[in-house]
Amino acid sequence: MTLNVSALPYFEEVFRMPNKRWIFANAKYDAHILANVGVHIAGELADIQVQHALLYDDRSHTLKDINEELFGWRWADFQDTFGKITKKQSAEERIRRAEKENFPLLIEYAANDAWGTLQCYRELSRQLQNAPTHSLFREAPPYITTLWDLYQKVEVPYTKVLWKNERNGVLIDEEYIAKIEPIARQEIQDLEKAINREAGRVLNPNSTKQLQEYFFGRLQLQPLKMTKGGKTGTRNPSVDKGFLEHYAPTVPMASYVLQHRSLTKLYGTYISGIKELMDPHGRIHTRYNQDVARTGRLSSADPNLQNIPKPDNDKWKLRGAFIAPKGRDLIVADYEQLEMRLLACASLEPGMCEVIHKGWDIHMGNASMIFGFPYEEIKEAKRIEKEVKKGHLHESVLTARMHECLIARDTVKTLGFAIVYGMGPEKLARALKITRAEAEAKIALFKSRYPAIDKYAQDAVRETMETGYAFTVLGRRRNLPQIASHRKDERMQAERQAVNTPIQGSAADVVKMAQLLLDQMGLDTRYDCHSQMQVHDELMHECPQEGTEFLKGEIKMFMECPFSEHLAVPLAVDAGSGHSWLEAK
Repeated sequence: MTLNVSALPYFEEVFRMPNKRWIFANAKYDAHILANVGVHIAGELADIQVQHALLYDDRSHTLKDINEELFGWRWADFQDTFGKITKKQSAEERIRRAEKENFPLLIEYAANDAWGTLQCYRELSRQLQNAPTHSLFREAPPYITTLWDLYQKVEVPYTKVLWKNERNGVLIDEEYIAKIEPIARQEIQDLEKAINREAGRVLNPNSTKQLQEYFFGRLQLQPLKMTKGGKTGTRNPSVDKGFLEHYAPTVPMASYVLQHRSLTKLYGTYISGIKELMDPHGRIHTRYNQDVARTGRLSSADPNLQNIPKPDNDKWKLRGAFIAPKGRDLIVADYEQLEMRLLACASLEPGMCEVIHKGWDIHMGNASMIFGFPYEEIKEAKRIEKEVKKGHLHESVLTARMHECLIARDTVKTLGFAIVYGMGPEKLARALKITRAEAEAKIALFKSRYPAIDKYAQDAVRETMETGYAFTVLGRRRNLPQIASHRKDERMQAERQAVNTPIQGSAADVVKMAQLLLDQMGLDTRYDCHSQMQVHDELMHECPQEGTEFLKGEIKMFMECPFSEHLAVPLAVDAGSGHSWLEAK
């Protein structure tokens, strides 16, 4: 359907009908465009890109690519049809110009988009309905036996939940940004001076060529991989993140460049570039991608909120710039060690389940179980360490025994994530700054004390080899054909993903179901409490101050019970509140 904006009022009654289904490619974007002119869709938002991602997670999900894949038909791209989009001429301006100068071309392009979207929806719906899946909720709500069930019962309503998050946005404190900007800029300059001192000359850390000359020419380091070649076709040794992380423990320059990349990215996105993303009311509105991450996790853009550091690593206290308006609070609720709890559920490892049921901190409890330190000793050592970091105590109060307890906790924490993310002994050795032999010994000790976790990993690989897929708790699947590859590197990577997907993907399921529950409870209409952000396992809401404590309890309760049936171990949520994101955490 091709409509001029002036025709929209004639369809107001249809847009208000809750029983209508509206089929889009990139539904949230189109819903925003309509909302910008006062049109709010009451019915279902169907998105063929989300459909396609459920069936073919490893392929492109753009409208034209899907049509070409399914039907062998592709029409010209927007910029090939109407001209290149630039800062001087946006897509909207290109369309308005075509409306005046070449209206038949505009109609043809829009008609192709509309027809392509409709035929994709029909075919993908058929495929989803014929695609059985492995879900833990076949016999209980939401009763998922096919990918169509997963799409219709979870992903369709979730699209609207994300739309609300994007629409609400979050308020930014411009004075706070202005206050931390010179501090951040000075720190980056100091780091650049350190890079020059280490190099013995002026070295641009943003210059790939200069870095290649330094690392491979001057230091004669061994490359880990080659670049793809780009337009010239010339392949060179890569100085990507993997290379820098590999050499950072032993090569100071690699560590400096890593830090520089991280800090300049944070500065460019959240300090110098944040104003360009703010609306006239001082709010930013990120864009959540429901069909990008193959595990089902969300990604975000403009800005990418997933890159904001955790509080302990947030050296510029960027979270302090995200605030609530006067008379309102932010409620920030975060799942505690979600993936470790889901690992306990998946493996049913008695020792780890016991730690959780006791109400212990998982990493401290695992350290106690595996290395034999009394739990209370580890807990006290961690408490003292926090006081030292805050400057309340001198570091001399940390005894040798306390250091041993802290090392045990950090080691077990890294080991747990090594199992989930398939980290090998070499990478673990770098992470813990120990030898490969020591890393192998620690992995063996972990597996011997928690054998059910090792069995879970073996079973996950075997089941993926049998089906070709790894599945999350709700039945989202990840296609892993490389698990049968003759190439060892491809096979091992697929095996790691087979172990990781049921954990990381199920974590996405948990957060998704919690958001759906909170939306169904009508917090926005009943209590003027609006969802604003989802960052990893963390949800942010904005509410009136007088309702903060009550709503904090409600949000925590629903997040801890996202499914109709209880999991093998309880989920735990830490909820805080305050004027800013920093205060709330």
